[in-house]
Amino acid sequence: MRRPVPGMPERSGQSEIVMVDPNAKLLKWRLWLALALTGFSALAYFGGFGGISGAGLVGSIGLMYTTLAASWAGSMARFPDRPLLAAQLVCDTIALALVVHFTGGPYSAFPLLFCVPIMLGATFLGSRWAVILAGAAAITTGGGHFGLAVGWLLTGQSGQLHYMEGWPVVVTSLHVGLFLVVGMISGDLAARLMNRNLHMARTDLQFRKARCEVRNILDNIRSGLITVDRDGLITRVNPSCCTILKAAEADLLGRNISEAMLGGMENLSEIIRPVARGGEPVDRGEIVVHRFGRDLPLGLNVNPVTSPRGRVIGAIAIFADLTREKEMTERIREADRLAAIGELAASIAHEIRNPLSSIRGSVELLASDLELEGYQSQLFELVLKESGRVNTIINDFLAYSRMRPVSLRRFGAAEFRDEITLQVRQHISAKGGRVTVSCVVEPETLQLVADPGQLTQMTLNLSLNACEAMAYQGELRIMIRQLDAGKACELVVTDTGPGIDPDIRKQLFSPFKTTKEHGTGLGLSVVARIVSAHGGRVLAEDAPGGGACFRIQWPQFDKQYPQSTLRRIPGDESIEPVETQLEPVS
Repeated sequence: MRRPVPGMPERSGQSEIVMVDPNAKLLKWRLWLALALTGFSALAYFGGFGGISGAGLVGSIGLMYTTLAASWAGSMARFPDRPLLAAQLVCDTIALALVVHFTGGPYSAFPLLFCVPIMLGATFLGSRWAVILAGAAAITTGGGHFGLAVGWLLTGQSGQLHYMEGWPVVVTSLHVGLFLVVGMISGDLAARLMNRNLHMARTDLQFRKARCEVRNILDNIRSGLITVDRDGLITRVNPSCCTILKAAEADLLGRNISEAMLGGMENLSEIIRPVARGGEPVDRGEIVVHRFGRDLPLGLNVNPVTSPRGRVIGAIAIFADLTREKEMTERIREADRLAAIGELAASIAHEIRNPLSSIRGSVELLASDLELEGYQSQLFELVLKESGRVNTIINDFLAYSRMRPVSLRRFGAAEFRDEITLQVRQHISAKGGRVTVSCVVEPETLQLVADPGQLTQMTLNLSLNACEAMAYQGELRIMIRQLDAGKACELVVTDTGPGIDPDIRKQLFSPFKTTKEHGTGLGLSVVARIVSAHGGRVLAEDAPGGGACFRIQWPQFDKQYPQSTLRRIPGDESIEPVETQLEPVS
């Protein structure tokens, strides 16, 4: 098995553990030991040191190289690590014992080399093996010395027991004690190092886990996040930041915030940079940035980033898109205005409608009974005309303030296109206009989910407004298409008129805002209310090449709704939905 080493580089957002082969590492250390032993042995042999057996020395060193080759082969064959490591160190201990024996025994200059396999055993196999190898070195060294003495005694050559006298005994004892001390110390150090590495690995794992959790939290919050250093360089952004600002991460990271925010977002950098330099934090600020032709309101918090010593080293900005909140606030205000208008309209209808009917009826009777001449007839016609206009205004108030709830139905867009095109053309013909009307559905089999009556009212309002803006001379284009793979639909009404007056663009859908001489200013307000009731939105913009373009987008729901077919009522400009039961989809 390969051992993981804590030192884990990151690549592609994932942590990798670098695997190290302990056998290969031990082989390198053994090769250096063998080369050093070969060099020192050659120096000792050719230097004229006594008591050296050349044949035995060559055989011992050859044994070490042989075990090196065998260990390399075993490593390539992927033998289990610990048995192979232990076998290598045992072979080295035996080879060193033979080298010591053939280079003078107690007088050898090589016993200290036993410390190398002892320390390698502690490093690769742990403290227990360090003590085992130290004991083996002590036994081979002291045992060899003792064996020579016994050999002399058994052969009757007691007079040559110089190995048991004086300095050789002291040297051998020192070697044995040194091996045992080195074994215990290296084993203890190896155990401490292992515990330290284990602690570091756990700490590193906890650190990477915490960093991963923080990254996941930051990447999944809906608010945008930007961090900058003291010099204004952007050091981190999250996906929501890129989504809100409509900018790629590569275009932000590593760049100076003043440069990255060019093109409509300069005020964002002007707020963040002073805080990064030690200025006062910004709490619940609100700014407006300009992105791709529209204003984007942002709620902003900016706080300093400090070092462990409390020094400001940067700033972190958290912001959110307030577009929906602004729209919701505007809708609430609109609802309050509508409630007031409803009460006003009801009062007007109650107080004026009945007297107006009496006045109109009386004038009609007088006009039929009296013989009117000249301007008198014109005055009676004027009274009837203006009373009719007042009645129309009252009806508009009532229709705006008492709009019925939405009743969603499913119906074919092609059928709706045919009906709405017919009504618009009849209206243009009645006015004597010369407007070219085209209506396109994409795809032809598109099914709409909406309130048929309200959708018709909304489309007629936009189409007739466009005809009036063009003075009934020009081109009217209507398009109905699906968006987001069928999750939404869009109705586009485009004309070739003078376009939208910049003075009323922002208040275009507010009640009583009109540029018509005899208008009430409720037509586009009704459109906005219908769109809002359908959960959609309406956009007014200048059409390419001149004119106005109104885009209405509303969601399409997957649930089943009753199927409606559209049937035009003779003599009436409205469309009545005829309900049929929608068959279940298999």
